[in-house]
Amino acid sequence: MLYVVMTTPLCNLHCSYCGGSLHGMPDDISYDVDLLQKRIAKDSESIVAFYGGEPLLRPNVVKRLLKKLPAKHFVINTNGYFVEKIADDLSSFDTILLSIDGRKHITDNYRQQGCYDQVLTARDIIYDSGFQGELIARMAVSKNTDIYDDVTHLLDLFPLVHWQLDVVWSALWELDEFKQWAEDNYKPGLKKLIDEWIAEVKKQRIPGIIPFRGIMTRLLYDIAGLPCQSGDNSISITTDGKILACPIAPDYEWNDLGSLSEGFHRIHVQDPCLDCNVYSVCGGRCLFANRERLWGKDGFDAICDVTKYLIYELEKYTSFCEPIKERIWYPPFNNTTEIIP
Repeated sequence: MLYVVMTTPLCNLHCSYCGGSLHGMPDDISYDVDLLQKRIAKDSESIVAFYGGEPLLRPNVVKRLLKKLPAKHFVINTNGYFVEKIADDLSSFDTILLSIDGRKHITDNYRQQGCYDQVLTARDIIYDSGFQGELIARMAVSKNTDIYDDVTHLLDLFPLVHWQLDVVWSALWELDEFKQWAEDNYKPGLKKLIDEWIAEVKKQRIPGIIPFRGIMTRLLYDIAGLPCQSGDNSISITTDGKILACPIAPDYEWNDLGSLSEGFHRIHVQDPCLDCNVYSVCGGRCLFANRERLWGKDGFDAICDVTKYLIYELEKYTSFCEPIKERIWYPPFNNTTEIIP
């Protein structure tokens, strides 16, 4: 199971698509960490991912939990501003995700001036530490993104790139803007990226575009279910010991599964996803979007449309990928990459 451990809801940034710090929980962990330690000790396949807010606003907490929690894998999602504070512990991680949204002007516009340079500094600190795991450029994709230009830019800087669409809860654009962008930029950009990715696959080289590798893995190996596994085989622990299905939605009643002290129940994706013709690959895409259709049915369908487009375009090339499917396989474990953007 994946345990997403929130070290603090606070964040030092106020990104335009996010809004900054989370609310409704203590600034610091207030539960008995021994409860988490005992639960993880019973799980031989346990994964711990540090999350926030910005988890490295509490570097000593991260250091302590790395030593205390007997997890098989450790992951951290960070904006890169405080990586040097745990430089001696970076080799303990199997996956590090650095938040960077593409080219410099795109990243700094969404996040804050200087953020792009800070992430590249963090990247260098990570590599200089002797880190041997996965380093992922983690994008948020919104109205100013050129999906082709920004993904290819990051592939020159990082071995792996993943992105999530800023949709449903977005404060940056409305549904009509998203629909136009999807037709004018996203779909054509995806097609161009896929064509170039397949050209490399034919040469038995596999560019690290995580949504492509992850979706192709699901197509080739008939893997089903919600890729992030939220609410089922992935839970998030708030700083006061509540257990959530998804870490981004602490204020929603359906998302509250229980607590470390009293146990928890599981939840799953609901209709209309269950009857969809790509459900076996997509798995419902996003539990939050499935439950909270903030853009209404029309918005839900528009996001589903771009998901189907991506799956159908990749599906055309399964025969080319079959001979090297073991090398395409992704992710190696649930490393918090949602696979379906």
